[in-house]
Amino acid sequence: MFRFPDLTQDIKTFLSTGLVISPWLAGIDAIDRFDADVFHLIDYVAREIAAAHWSEENQIRVFHDLPTPERIPRTAIYETIASTAVYLAIEQHSEAVVDEPIAQQALRMVEDYISEHGLASLVFIYALITSYENHQALAYYGSIPERQFILGSWHRPWVDYSLSDELMLGSLSGSMRIVVQQGRRHVKLTENGIKFMNENADMLEHSGYLEHRMRMLHILQFTMFDDYDDMAEQVIPNAMELRKVLVDFAGIKPGMRVLEIGCGSGALTFGAGLADRVGPSGRVVGVDPSSGMLHRAELARRLRGIDWVQFTPGSAERLPFSDGTFDATIGAAFLHFTDMPKAAAEMARVTRRGGVIASLHPLKNQHQPPFFREWFGPVLKLSQELTRIKRAYFPDPSQVIAAFQTAPLTDINTMDVSLLTLFNDPDKVIRHFIHGIGMFQEELTQIPWKARHDMIQMLLDNGRRVVKQHQQKDLFIAHPAQLVKGTVI
Repeated sequence: MFRFPDLTQDIKTFLSTGLVISPWLAGIDAIDRFDADVFHLIDYVAREIAAAHWSEENQIRVFHDLPTPERIPRTAIYETIASTAVYLAIEQHSEAVVDEPIAQQALRMVEDYISEHGLASLVFIYALITSYENHQALAYYGSIPERQFILGSWHRPWVDYSLSDELMLGSLSGSMRIVVQQGRRHVKLTENGIKFMNENADMLEHSGYLEHRMRMLHILQFTMFDDYDDMAEQVIPNAMELRKVLVDFAGIKPGMRVLEIGCGSGALTFGAGLADRVGPSGRVVGVDPSSGMLHRAELARRLRGIDWVQFTPGSAERLPFSDGTFDATIGAAFLHFTDMPKAAAEMARVTRRGGVIASLHPLKNQHQPPFFREWFGPVLKLSQELTRIKRAYFPDPSQVIAAFQTAPLTDINTMDVSLLTLFNDPDKVIRHFIHGIGMFQEELTQIPWKARHDMIQMLLDNGRRVVKQHQQKDLFIAHPAQLVKGTVI
């Protein structure tokens, strides 16, 4: 039976170049991504590269003695260029519409990769990822009607070509078979197909691809969420009050140089008074991995005419500043999205000796009221069944303290608070938690596209039913949260 070689290191290298295959998997609905000229440009270049670089030697290396559909190398190139272009467009312009300069940038990135690593490497990775999507969908549903599988409508609706040749490869390699159920032809995994899928999933997990896809979802959803702060204030009405508490808790004073991590569109910077607190004699630098959030924060800065605040791209685990640059480094509702020990260490590194780092973050809620379990029961059940990237969305208090203790800090102090979270408007709740902050994305990124959308619709329907069955005054959770700070040694 056909097997992929160990591509773990190849995938790590691929991800390190900034290339992407199918960002739609991370939740981006981009219908009219390209105009006709851009589409023809990408398609033409993909055909030219395939004609120049795909050889019988590559065909044998990737597919051995299996028949190889002629479109596979071209499609691998096209999908990688198109996916990377959409990702770049969202990162740079906060929208999924690709113009020609963005397309040219993606083209150069793919050409550079092929020049250095070869087309066979790209096709290997593309074939592994698409094979995983196909097999994962079949495993999730048990079987898929043949026509739906060929159209990709349940698991790869973004493709504009038939998956009949992928079904043929799956059948010839012994991982898929056709069965007749209730008078209809269905595609089903074989026992070998299940083993094949698990082997591929192990590679994708160990290479960091699955984690990367999940992180990409968080960043791109924030980028596309243009009313995030307004929605957050409606669902968590005391969020702004707690941000103001953070400013006081961290001891921010006029004239200080402050770095704000996860600045978003400026809720802490402006709404909670951080910029006003440091004043014109001080400086605030806000960093965020989402270009959309940074764009909205910069608009807010210009409207206020504040020139001692600036915003720049950056992640908590890799801050683009020299050691000891700031008097304080703080952030609200960002820490649980990060590798916390790395984030705490970086916060301490860029803060001067004697300066403070501080965070406000939600914690794991051990006591879910009945209405919440009734509402989110389907995805809670899914969480118990899944085995990959099984990670709690919110941290335990001990995890945060441990992360701060690994950094060069002293005088670590905490304050327990609660985020008043309202569940009286299902549309706002789902928009904020699922489409906004990405709660349950660890679970939702591990199921097929259609199943993901069906699950979100089920949660919305459950919420509407729950709201009708319970009194408004009972539909809230005092969600545990924590402030923590430490002094840099």
